Amino acid sequence: MAVPELSLFFPGHSLSFLCPGKHHRLVSFSGRAGKRKRTRRVSAEPRIPGKGQPQRNRTETEELKPLALTGGIACGKTTAGRFLMEAGFSHIYDTDAICHDLYDNPTPNLLDGMRESWGDAIIADGSRIDRAALSRRLFAEEDRADAFAKLNALVHPAVERRLRELMRRDAVREDELTLVEVPLLFEIGWESRYSHTIAIWSSRETQIARLMARNGLTREAAEARLAVQMSADAKLARADFGLINNGGPEHLRMQCFALVAHLKSLAA
Repeated sequence: MAVPELSLFFPGHSLSFLCPGKHHRLVSFSGRAGKRKRTRRVSAEPRIPGKGQPQRNRTETEELKPLALTGGIACGKTTAGRFLMEAGFSHIYDTDAICHDLYDNPTPNLLDGMRESWGDAIIADGSRIDRAALSRRLFAEEDRADAFAKLNALVHPAVERRLRELMRRDAVREDELTLVEVPLLFEIGWESRYSHTIAIWSSRETQIARLMARNGLTREAAEARLAVQMSADAKLARADFGLINNGGPEHLRMQCFALVAHLKSLAA
Protein backbone atom coordinates (compact mmCIF):
# COMPACT_ATOMS: atom_id res chain seq x y z
CA MET A 1 0.00 0.00 0.00
CA ALA A 2 1.40 3.36 -1.00
CA VAL A 3 0.99 5.96 1.73
CA PRO A 4 0.24 9.50 0.48
CA GLU A 5 2.82 12.15 1.31
CA LEU A 6 0.25 14.00 3.40
CA SER A 7 0.50 11.24 5.98
CA LEU A 8 4.07 12.26 6.74
CA PHE A 9 4.94 15.05 9.15
CA PHE A 10 7.71 17.57 8.77
CA PRO A 11 8.12 20.48 11.24
CA GLY A 12 6.32 23.54 9.98
CA HIS A 13 4.24 21.57 7.49
CA SER A 14 0.92 19.77 7.76
CA LEU A 15 0.22 16.71 9.86
CA SER A 16 -2.37 14.18 8.80
CA PHE A 17 -3.69 10.88 9.95
CA LEU A 18 -4.82 8.64 7.15
CA CYS A 19 -8.16 6.93 6.76
CA PRO A 20 -7.94 5.18 3.38
CA GLY A 21 -10.99 2.90 3.39
CA LYS A 22 -14.34 3.64 1.80
CA HIS A 23 -15.71 5.12 5.05
CA HIS A 24 -12.68 7.24 5.77
CA ARG A 25 -11.69 10.86 5.85
CA LEU A 26 -8.38 12.66 5.82
CA VAL A 27 -7.92 15.30 8.49
CA SER A 28 -5.12 17.85 8.27
CA PHE A 29 -3.59 19.79 11.16
CA SER A 30 -1.03 22.54 11.55
CA GLY A 31 2.32 21.07 12.51
CA ARG A 32 3.44 24.17 14.47
CA ALA A 33 0.44 24.89 16.62
CA GLY A 34 -1.14 21.45 16.75
CA LYS A 35 -4.54 23.02 16.11
CA ARG A 36 -7.03 21.92 13.53
CA LYS A 37 -6.54 23.75 10.24
CA ARG A 38 -9.10 22.17 7.98
CA THR A 39 -11.09 19.01 7.47
CA ARG A 40 -11.47 17.65 3.96
CA ARG A 41 -13.94 14.86 3.43
CA VAL A 42 -12.66 12.08 1.22
CA SER A 43 -15.85 10.09 1.12
CA ALA A 44 -18.47 9.32 3.73
CA GLU A 45 -18.63 10.08 7.44
CA PRO A 46 -16.64 7.69 9.65
CA ARG A 47 -18.61 4.50 9.98
CA ILE A 48 -20.72 4.22 13.12
CA PRO A 49 -21.67 0.58 13.69
CA GLY A 50 -25.43 0.05 13.69
CA LYS A 51 -26.24 3.25 11.79
CA GLY A 52 -28.90 2.48 9.22
CA GLN A 53 -29.03 -1.15 10.36
CA PRO A 54 -31.63 -3.04 12.40
CA GLN A 55 -31.23 -2.48 16.11
CA ARG A 56 -29.95 -5.33 18.24
CA ASN A 57 -29.20 -5.87 21.89
CA ARG A 58 -25.82 -4.41 22.73
CA THR A 59 -23.42 -5.55 25.41
CA GLU A 60 -22.50 -3.30 28.31
CA THR A 61 -19.12 -2.68 26.70
CA GLU A 62 -20.84 -1.48 23.53
CA GLU A 63 -23.18 0.83 25.45
CA LEU A 64 -20.15 2.63 26.87
CA LYS A 65 -18.87 3.20 23.31
CA PRO A 66 -15.12 2.76 23.74
CA LEU A 67 -12.83 3.02 20.73
CA ALA A 68 -10.67 0.14 19.56
CA LEU A 69 -6.98 0.28 18.65
CA THR A 70 -5.53 -2.43 16.44
CA GLY A 71 -2.54 -3.01 14.18
CA GLY A 72 -0.10 -5.59 12.97
CA ILE A 73 2.80 -6.99 14.94
CA ALA A 74 5.63 -4.48 15.50
CA CYS A 75 3.50 -1.59 14.25
CA GLY A 76 3.62 0.26 17.59
CA LYS A 77 0.28 -0.37 19.31
CA THR A 78 1.70 0.00 22.81
CA THR A 79 3.45 3.25 21.98
CA ALA A 80 0.36 4.62 20.26
CA GLY A 81 -1.75 3.72 23.28
CA ARG A 82 0.64 5.58 25.57
CA PHE A 83 0.53 8.68 23.36
CA LEU A 84 -3.28 8.54 23.09
CA MET A 85 -3.52 8.43 26.89
CA GLU A 86 -1.17 11.39 27.09
CA ALA A 87 -3.33 13.23 24.53
CA GLY A 88 -6.59 12.84 26.41
CA PHE A 89 -7.93 9.29 26.65
CA SER A 90 -9.09 8.56 30.19
CA HIS A 91 -8.74 4.77 30.20
CA ILE A 92 -6.94 2.15 28.12
CA TYR A 93 -7.44 -1.61 28.31
CA ASP A 94 -5.26 -4.27 26.68
CA THR A 95 -7.16 -7.42 25.68
CA ASP A 96 -3.89 -9.34 25.27
CA ALA A 97 -2.99 -8.56 28.89
CA ILE A 98 -6.50 -9.57 29.97
CA CYS A 99 -6.16 -12.84 28.07
CA HIS A 100 -2.78 -13.62 29.64
CA ASP A 101 -4.19 -12.91 33.09
CA LEU A 102 -7.09 -15.26 32.38
CA TYR A 103 -4.64 -18.02 31.46
CA ASP A 104 -2.81 -17.47 34.75
CA ASN A 105 -5.98 -16.96 36.79
CA PRO A 106 -8.79 -18.64 34.84
CA THR A 107 -12.41 -18.54 35.84
CA PRO A 108 -13.88 -21.92 36.82
CA ASN A 109 -15.87 -22.08 33.56
CA LEU A 110 -12.81 -21.31 31.44
CA LEU A 111 -10.65 -23.84 33.29
CA ASP A 112 -13.31 -26.55 32.97
CA GLY A 113 -13.80 -25.81 29.28
CA MET A 114 -10.07 -26.00 28.60
CA ARG A 115 -9.71 -29.26 30.51
CA GLU A 116 -12.69 -30.78 28.73
CA SER A 117 -11.35 -29.79 25.31
CA TRP A 118 -7.63 -30.58 25.69
CA GLY A 119 -7.21 -32.55 28.90
CA ASP A 120 -5.16 -32.12 32.05
CA ALA A 121 -1.91 -31.87 30.11
CA ILE A 122 -2.53 -28.18 29.46
CA ILE A 123 -3.31 -27.42 33.12
CA ALA A 124 -0.36 -26.41 35.29
CA ASP A 125 -0.39 -26.61 39.08
CA GLY A 126 -4.03 -27.65 38.89
CA SER A 127 -5.22 -24.08 38.54
CA ARG A 128 -3.69 -22.28 35.56
CA ILE A 129 -3.50 -22.82 31.81
CA ASP A 130 -0.07 -23.68 30.45
CA ARG A 131 0.14 -21.54 27.31
CA ALA A 132 3.09 -23.45 25.87
CA ALA A 133 1.38 -26.81 26.34
CA LEU A 134 -1.85 -25.45 24.88
CA SER A 135 0.01 -24.09 21.86
CA ARG A 136 1.61 -27.49 21.22
CA ARG A 137 -1.79 -29.19 21.38
CA LEU A 138 -3.41 -26.67 19.05
CA PHE A 139 -0.73 -26.94 16.39
CA ALA A 140 -0.80 -30.74 16.65
CA GLU A 141 -4.52 -30.83 15.84
CA GLU A 142 -5.41 -32.19 12.41
CA ASP A 143 -8.02 -29.45 11.96
CA ARG A 144 -6.26 -26.38 13.34
CA ALA A 145 -9.01 -24.01 12.23
CA ASP A 146 -11.57 -25.94 14.25
CA ALA A 147 -9.21 -26.11 17.24
CA PHE A 148 -8.61 -22.36 17.25
CA ALA A 149 -12.33 -21.69 16.76
CA LYS A 150 -13.00 -23.83 19.85
CA LEU A 151 -10.35 -21.92 21.79
CA ASN A 152 -11.77 -18.55 20.74
CA ALA A 153 -15.28 -19.64 21.75
CA LEU A 154 -13.95 -20.29 25.25
CA VAL A 155 -11.58 -17.35 25.65
CA HIS A 156 -13.26 -14.42 23.91
CA PRO A 157 -16.43 -14.32 26.06
CA ALA A 158 -14.24 -14.53 29.16
CA VAL A 159 -12.11 -11.62 27.91
CA GLU A 160 -15.18 -9.49 27.26
CA ARG A 161 -16.63 -10.25 30.70
CA ARG A 162 -13.33 -9.32 32.35
CA LEU A 163 -13.20 -6.12 30.28
CA ARG A 164 -16.68 -5.14 31.48
CA GLU A 165 -15.63 -5.84 35.07
CA LEU A 166 -12.59 -3.59 34.71
CA MET A 167 -14.64 -0.80 33.16
CA ARG A 168 -17.17 -1.03 36.00
CA ARG A 169 -14.33 -0.99 38.52
CA ASP A 170 -12.93 2.15 36.94
CA ALA A 171 -16.39 3.76 36.76
CA VAL A 172 -15.92 4.54 33.06
CA ARG A 173 -18.37 7.16 31.86
CA GLU A 174 -19.87 7.38 28.38
CA ASP A 175 -18.53 10.91 27.91
CA GLU A 176 -14.92 9.79 28.49
CA LEU A 177 -12.56 8.71 25.74
CA THR A 178 -11.89 5.06 26.45
CA LEU A 179 -9.58 2.87 24.37
CA VAL A 180 -9.46 -0.91 24.10
CA GLU A 181 -6.42 -2.43 22.41
CA VAL A 182 -7.51 -5.45 20.37
CA PRO A 183 -4.70 -6.84 18.19
CA LEU A 184 -7.03 -9.27 16.37
CA LEU A 185 -9.96 -6.85 16.16
CA PHE A 186 -10.96 -7.58 12.56
CA GLU A 187 -9.91 -11.22 12.57
CA ILE A 188 -12.39 -12.06 15.34
CA GLY A 189 -15.12 -9.71 14.12
CA TRP A 190 -15.18 -7.41 17.14
CA GLU A 191 -15.16 -4.11 15.24
CA SER A 192 -18.94 -3.66 15.65
CA ARG A 193 -18.49 -3.57 19.43
CA TYR A 194 -16.78 -0.17 19.27
CA SER A 195 -17.83 3.32 18.25
CA HIS A 196 -14.75 3.84 16.06
CA THR A 197 -11.71 1.80 15.14
CA ILE A 198 -8.11 3.02 14.93
CA ALA A 199 -5.39 1.10 13.09
CA ILE A 200 -1.72 1.84 13.48
CA TRP A 201 0.24 1.13 10.30
CA SER A 202 3.88 0.53 9.45
CA SER A 203 5.36 -0.67 6.19
CA ARG A 204 6.18 -4.36 5.92
CA GLU A 205 9.89 -3.60 5.77
CA THR A 206 9.63 -1.52 8.93
CA GLN A 207 7.81 -4.35 10.70
CA ILE A 208 10.50 -6.83 9.65
CA ALA A 209 13.31 -4.54 10.82
CA ARG A 210 11.63 -4.02 14.20
CA LEU A 211 11.01 -7.74 14.70
CA MET A 212 14.63 -8.52 13.89
CA ALA A 213 15.91 -5.85 16.29
CA ARG A 214 13.36 -6.34 19.08
CA ASN A 215 12.90 -10.10 19.05
CA GLY A 216 16.27 -11.16 17.70
CA LEU A 217 14.65 -12.93 14.75
CA THR A 218 16.19 -13.73 11.42
CA ARG A 219 14.58 -12.07 8.41
CA GLU A 220 13.05 -15.40 7.42
CA ALA A 221 11.50 -15.88 10.88
CA ALA A 222 10.14 -12.33 10.89
CA GLU A 223 8.60 -12.82 7.45
CA ALA A 224 7.07 -16.11 8.61
CA ARG A 225 5.34 -14.34 11.50
CA LEU A 226 3.92 -11.70 9.20
CA ALA A 227 2.78 -14.31 6.69
CA VAL A 228 0.25 -15.87 9.08
CA GLN A 229 -1.35 -12.56 10.13
CA MET A 230 -3.71 -10.11 8.51
CA SER A 231 -1.53 -7.48 6.89
CA ALA A 232 -1.14 -3.98 8.28
CA ASP A 233 -2.47 -2.73 4.93
CA ALA A 234 -5.70 -4.72 5.34
CA LYS A 235 -6.22 -3.53 8.92
CA LEU A 236 -5.67 0.08 7.91
CA ALA A 237 -8.10 -0.22 5.01
CA ARG A 238 -10.88 -1.44 7.35
CA ALA A 239 -10.33 1.03 10.19
CA ASP A 240 -12.14 4.33 10.73
CA PHE A 241 -8.89 6.16 11.52
CA GLY A 242 -5.26 5.38 10.82
CA LEU A 243 -1.96 6.30 12.46
CA ILE A 244 1.18 6.08 10.33
CA ASN A 245 4.22 4.83 12.24
CA ASN A 246 7.08 4.79 9.78
CA GLY A 247 8.91 7.74 11.33
CA GLY A 248 10.14 8.54 14.81
CA PRO A 249 8.13 8.63 18.05
CA GLU A 250 7.42 12.36 17.78
CA HIS A 251 5.76 11.87 14.41
CA LEU A 252 3.43 9.28 15.95
CA ARG A 253 2.87 11.36 19.08
CA MET A 254 1.70 14.38 17.09
CA GLN A 255 -0.70 12.22 15.07
CA CYS A 256 -2.16 10.86 18.31
CA PHE A 257 -2.71 14.37 19.69
CA ALA A 258 -4.28 15.42 16.39
CA LEU A 259 -6.61 12.43 16.41
CA VAL A 260 -7.74 13.07 20.00
CA ALA A 261 -8.47 16.70 19.16
CA HIS A 262 -10.57 15.55 16.22
CA LEU A 263 -12.45 12.95 18.30
CA LYS A 264 -13.25 15.60 20.91
CA SER A 265 -14.54 17.91 18.19
CA LEU A 266 -16.90 15.15 17.00
CA ALA A 267 -18.35 14.88 20.52
CA ALA A 268 -18.70 18.64 20.99
